Order: sequence, then structure tokens, then C-alpha cells
Amino acid sequence: MPNEMSLEHNLILKLRSLMVLSALLMPLVSTWVNADGYGFNIQRAELLLDESGQMYTLDADIDYRFSEPAIDALRNGVPLDLVLHLIIKQESGWWWRKTLLDEKFSYRIDYHSLSKFYQIIYDNSTPPRNFVSFNALLETMGSIRGMPVMQSALLKQGERYGAILTVGLDIESLPLPLRPVAYISPAWHLSSPQYKWTFVN
Repeated sequence: MPNEMSLEHNLILKLRSLMVLSALLMPLVSTWVNADGYGFNIQRAELLLDESGQMYTLDADIDYRFSEPAIDALRNGVPLDLVLHLIIKQESGWWWRKTLLDEKFSYRIDYHSLSKFYQIIYDNSTPPRNFVSFNALLETMGSIRGMPVMQSALLKQGERYGAILTVGLDIESLPLPLRPVAYISPAWHLSSPQYKWTFVN
């Protein structure tokens, strides 16, 4: 009996050691993943007033680099859902105060094997767009221009505001059999670092 308890105790200690080691190695894995050539990166983003001066629109340049497993899944009939997340907060000194906008914009990319074209499907009234190549799709998807996000009347004149933009692959939208693999594989954790900037209304 003491031997069994001792073995169980040793096993628990080993499992704890493995968990600690995994936590320590995770940043290294993430670094290696980025060096491996895939990941999302927001290169530029800004909020601009439209011609009427009543609506803020988003302009952004995003570098999308999908991993091979994600591309293979897409070409085998698995649509990929992406989420663009924009937060706007009122700024005060060193701190950001009230959140004025916390909005997620979703869109899906798909591949039609019979007609051999790629497609971007938006979640609003914008019609889908078709592309003959994956690179053409990425180029268009990575160049956001004039996307309406917020009425300017919600912001005070002369006040400074902070904005945060991220974009990532929505693993929850993947087919159920694929999700367990996606959750444990770094190749499926495709999301950008936060892009932050400030602006004055």
C-alpha cells in the first residue's frame, strides 16, 4: 500500500512538472510558429471621416499568411471564418476610460472546387466576391478601405480616443470533427497582435 501511494505521488509530481514545462515552452513555440512563415499581421490601421463627416470608416492593411493545414482544409471544402475586432475607448491621460465601441466584423472565405474559384462572403449586405486565385483573395482581403464602423456624433469634438484592432481565425466555426485538432495545433491559432493607435475627433 505505501508503495502504491508512493508511485501515485511520483506520477502526480511528474504530471505537474510536464504542465509547468509546457507553460514555459509555449512562448518558444509561438516564436517558432511566427518564424515558420504563417500568422496574421496588421501593418496599418486608421479611422477616417467619410465625405459627409457623419461616419467614421476603417482603413487597414493586413498581411494574411495562412498555415499549410488551413490552406489544405480550405481547398478540401472547409470554409474559414475570420473575425475583425475593433475597440474604441475614450482616452484620459495614461488611462483609457469608457468603451464606446466593441464590435466584431465576421467574414468567410471559401473554395469552390468544381468552378475553381475562391470567395469572400461577408456577414452584411455586401455581396460575395469571387477570385480566380488565393493570392488575389488575400490581396483584396488585406486591403480594407472605407468600412463604416461608427457614427462621429457619438464622439465628443476635440476629445482624444484610443483604438485597438485585431483579426483572427474563428476556430469555433470549424466543423466539429476538426476542432480538437485545431485547438491543440499551433498551425490553426492564426491571429494578429493588437494594433493600437490614438486619434482626435
